[in-house]
Amino acid sequence: MPECSLWQNSAENPIVKPFSDLVKRATMAQLIDTMKGAGMRAMLGKCLAATALAVCLVGAGATAAYADTVVTVKPKKGADAYKAIQKELDKARKKASTKNQYTIKVKKGSYRLSHHLSIFSNTRLDLSGVKLKATKRGGHMIKVGASSKDKKKGYAYKNITIKGGDLNNNGNKATAVLVAHAKNVKLQGMKVHNSKDAHLMEVAGVNGLLVEKCKFYDQKQNKKAKPLTLEAIQLDILVSSHMPQYRAEALPTKNVTIRNCSFNNVPRAIGSHTAFLNSYTTDVSILNNKFTNCKSAAIQTRNYQNCLIEGNEISKTPRGIVIETISDTGTYMTSRFSKRYKKPPTNQNIVVRNNTISVKGTDPFFKVENEGIRVAGMDLKKKLKKTSQTDAIPKGNYYASGVIVGNNRISTAAHGIRLTDTYNSAVSDNMITFKGNPRKVRTGFYGIQFLNGGAGNEILGNKIQDFCTNGIFVSAGAAASRIEDNVVTNVGKYGISLLNATAGRIAGNTVTRAKSHGIFLMDGSSATAISGNTIDRVTDGCGITLYKKSAAGSIEANKVMDVAVSGIFIHERSHATAVTGNAVTKAGKYGIFVEGSSSAKTMRDNLISSTTKDIVIR
Repeated sequence: MPECSLWQNSAENPIVKPFSDLVKRATMAQLIDTMKGAGMRAMLGKCLAATALAVCLVGAGATAAYADTVVTVKPKKGADAYKAIQKELDKARKKASTKNQYTIKVKKGSYRLSHHLSIFSNTRLDLSGVKLKATKRGGHMIKVGASSKDKKKGYAYKNITIKGGDLNNNGNKATAVLVAHAKNVKLQGMKVHNSKDAHLMEVAGVNGLLVEKCKFYDQKQNKKAKPLTLEAIQLDILVSSHMPQYRAEALPTKNVTIRNCSFNNVPRAIGSHTAFLNSYTTDVSILNNKFTNCKSAAIQTRNYQNCLIEGNEISKTPRGIVIETISDTGTYMTSRFSKRYKKPPTNQNIVVRNNTISVKGTDPFFKVENEGIRVAGMDLKKKLKKTSQTDAIPKGNYYASGVIVGNNRISTAAHGIRLTDTYNSAVSDNMITFKGNPRKVRTGFYGIQFLNGGAGNEILGNKIQDFCTNGIFVSAGAAASRIEDNVVTNVGKYGISLLNATAGRIAGNTVTRAKSHGIFLMDGSSATAISGNTIDRVTDGCGITLYKKSAAGSIEANKVMDVAVSGIFIHERSHATAVTGNAVTKAGKYGIFVEGSSSAKTMRDNLISSTTKDIVIR
């Protein structure tokens, strides 16, 4: 069959490159149109011919040119199954090949496991209907690679599948399943549970991993212990302090899919708390999983690119989804990659969409403000000090960039969506509702917040309601190029607010029932235009306010109704280039008020009604 590079890692192989296949969708006609030159068209022709041939062969009932070897293991009921199963795994190690893969099927039943099982290339381990319970001295339960410290390097182990099985780690302080130095690994329909101060599964240096329809639960973490084993599934790095069972190597993990799994009663479900400097975990898909009763975050990534997090359900968890670049712990340098600061990519291709998140509770391991979704870069102003858990990372801005957070439904007793030190990203079409008790809130919580630098960001088409502080808040040097078409309802302070921040257009938004101000720019903030917004029912303040050296290019075509003080209020050395075409109805004091130290260069075509005074400039 002719080579078909366009379709490698396609639907026939569940270990896919998620961003190209799932995010950048295109029809075949579009693909053809984009192919310039006869060479590309010829390759496409080969692909189509190959597919037609494959379909014909299947239709004709063609068979494979070789057959697999199938072995059944029958341990005694309730016995220690380690030796019987490992004996066949060792045979497969010697005899299995890509043309003669071994399937080792264990008879249904419940067994003890006194030692971890070592599995090698071209082997399938079928544990359907099998329950394995580790003995107290058992440690790990399944390990890809040699039993003792593995000396293999690169993606050495290939084509490994583990199907089914109930793995009870019996409270052992050892990771139940270890996968490293491997390629094309599949774990399907497994149950993994009952580890203490250890991961349920740990992965590092893997190219191609599918975890599908598995259940991970009852992972205990001592609150007093160092929180280094929180994740049920940890995408780790190959350093001796974290994975001593394998040869240390700066080998990236890539092409990972975790889908249709469930996680319950674990500290953190999926993620990473380690990274190599200037080396990324790439092409990761976390799809359609269910997370319940996570003690910390459901998903927490670090230093990822080309990542899709979609269709997940998260409930009874303090923090939903956390996207980090680096951290002041767990980041290591290696001779394979540059030890100097390297500017991160401007498009990291991270998409978080169509997730349902219910945030509740407090993270017992970290003193953090909880949120439904967080995206966090880190601007290091000075080099980190080397410790046992991190290297001396050089100073520099390790920002997040090219992130899309879209169409998520978030119910939260804390923040909704927060982005720090983030560039060229979009938060769009999310529905965010505050469900906490405002009387018990000691700090401000926001529907959407950008802070601590960043630029080129967009906040579009979101629906935000019932927050005790602000609906949308851009602060601390952050910048948003567009804040448009959002609906903010029933907030305890400001509908849309900028604090020492900048924005391009603030347009087409609807703010209803804000307590203090509908749109509020303060402390040196600026916007190119504030236009076409509708503000209704501000109980204690104004519709649109520029305060303390803030500025707007134009304030135009806004509708302001039923506000306690002024429709438009410019004061404390603030300035607007033009205030035109606005309609203010029913303001408690003034339609438009410009305080003496402030200015509006052009003022015309504004309609004012039902106010004490229409326009006051003094």
